[in-house]
Amino acid sequence: MNTSTNKYNFNSGWISGFTQSDGSFGVSFDKRHLKKGTTIVPRLNFQLSQNISELQMFQALQKYLGIGHIVVNKDEVRFVVTSLTQILTVLIPLFDKSPVRDGKLQSYLIFKKVALMMKEKEHLTSEGTVKIIQLAYFMNKTGSKRTEESKQSLLALLPIQSETVEAVKALPTPNLPEMSLDFVTGLIDGDGSFNLSFKTDRRRIVANFTVIQDEASSAVVNELKAFFNCGNVYNLPSAAIRYQVESVDLILNHIIPLLNQVKFNTFKQERYEIFSQACHLIKTKGYKTDENLKVLVDLAYDMNKSGVRRKLTKEEYLKKMIISNK
Repeated sequence: MNTSTNKYNFNSGWISGFTQSDGSFGVSFDKRHLKKGTTIVPRLNFQLSQNISELQMFQALQKYLGIGHIVVNKDEVRFVVTSLTQILTVLIPLFDKSPVRDGKLQSYLIFKKVALMMKEKEHLTSEGTVKIIQLAYFMNKTGSKRTEESKQSLLALLPIQSETVEAVKALPTPNLPEMSLDFVTGLIDGDGSFNLSFKTDRRRIVANFTVIQDEASSAVVNELKAFFNCGNVYNLPSAAIRYQVESVDLILNHIIPLLNQVKFNTFKQERYEIFSQACHLIKTKGYKTDENLKVLVDLAYDMNKSGVRRKLTKEEYLKKMIISNK
């Protein structure tokens, strides 16, 4: 791995946490080639994806790992690794050292198992391909388009009766160490947010720290609550789960002291610094005076890209809430 990545703080724990949020382990099947009697060739694919604004960070991560390639598609950037050699020599040692968790861990274990089978050339036999297909259908079950029907359609292309191959079961998951701060930092870099929200009918500012995961990673969200020793967990209608802390006291006493020990690799670092400053101002000075309210509104709108997705512009909100205007 290349460590000369300037302003970024990459390590295996952070990469694992970021993968938990924005990564995927995949096994696809290429039906275009014929090799030694089998009509299906497994392909491994590891991906990280983010908004195009993180292109520079992804380029630095690729340089750090020394593998993969970058794909840019409109407003999205992806870091992709498909080389079996790179997967075996770099990714598997990394994720064995710093594992992902919950549902994503099962996907990684299958990904690793298939990589080791391919290393031994088992995918070049019909029996091995049947086992790989069976394994792949245990992966990424949440939101997956793979069905029993599609699996049977794949198996029907092989010159062997799949019933004659011993059925593969989901792989047992190992006991994991407690979450590390590096892992949590990567998790937040991927799916965390720092926000100041405003009531439009009265003068009130609420600080929010949230991390959202899909329902397959519910254990991760509950672990996060235990890690920070505060906050609440909510099930969302979108088959996702949110960890949330919206008390300034809890944020100042439980969240900020830990996050001040690390640095985020995405643009969340800038937002976190503004968020931290705003929370301290809310605690020490409040927002009852027009002067203090203006300072906090300026910070909040700077953090949120000049008020993108807010109901009111900064000027509209201040006109409505400034006492001297009434």
